[in-house]
Amino acid sequence: MKNDIFYIAGGDLRSVYLAKAFAKEGYKTLAFAMEEADLPEEIKRIENIKDFKEAKNVILPLPCCDKEGFLKTSFSQNKILLLDIIKNMPEGSALIGGLLPKDICSFAKEKGIKTFDYYHREEFAVRNAALTAEAAAAKLMEMLSESIASVPVLILGHGRIGRLLSAILKALDAKVTVAARRCSDLAWIRSEGMEPLEFRLIDEEIGRFKAVFNTVPAPVLGREQLMLMDKSAMVIDLASEPGGTDFEAAKELGITAEKALGLPGKFAPKTAGEIVKDTVLNIIAERRNEHER
Repeated sequence: MKNDIFYIAGGDLRSVYLAKAFAKEGYKTLAFAMEEADLPEEIKRIENIKDFKEAKNVILPLPCCDKEGFLKTSFSQNKILLLDIIKNMPEGSALIGGLLPKDICSFAKEKGIKTFDYYHREEFAVRNAALTAEAAAAKLMEMLSESIASVPVLILGHGRIGRLLSAILKALDAKVTVAARRCSDLAWIRSEGMEPLEFRLIDEEIGRFKAVFNTVPAPVLGREQLMLMDKSAMVIDLASEPGGTDFEAAKELGITAEKALGLPGKFAPKTAGEIVKDTVLNIIAERRNEHER
């Protein structure tokens, strides 16, 4: 049995597979606020928040909590304030989660608890983006009533997800156009075999696409742009909250538009959980190295 002990608190199927992955590798693993989850016997379930008094490593889901500060969970009917968990954690322990709010981090710091946000780690971001892109392509094929081959698709943004998604769709023989603002991005898009489109020209071109993916976390698909789209076209918004699409306007205009957040957890929760596990182990190793210096 390996020395590190992991407390998995809340979450969706990603957290279930995360717990299983830790247990499979020989780590003592405990699960909290997961009463309805299907977990193997070697994973101990804890129900009392006071059990965190000996927790050295607490792993939270992505996102870790809602706007009111309650722990995100799909496998418990209980409402648990994340602050209450932190209050019961020992000084010197680690709180590791996805999209940790600033007030949570500040409170933890006051208690002598170190916080780590795996969502902002590069190794997590790259692998999670690849999984998001794969799931987004699957989402489009699920929504289409025809083959994706030769379907004209517009991707807004050329960040990690936009770049990976464009490559997948191109491999599926879709007609891929990618919109970007920077000249360097437009050059990369062309060199990658996709059609580049300057953002300022979106209004002129958007009417020819059957599917539009947005990866930009800012308003880019407002009522004016949606009015210019083909009524049979669809929008899949992959950007983090609040997204970049006016969903109310889309509904009024009869355009299919979906806010597709958390796709890795829905399409490939096992792989998503393993990505979190690998990132957490990197954090633990780095923390141990710092202590040994």
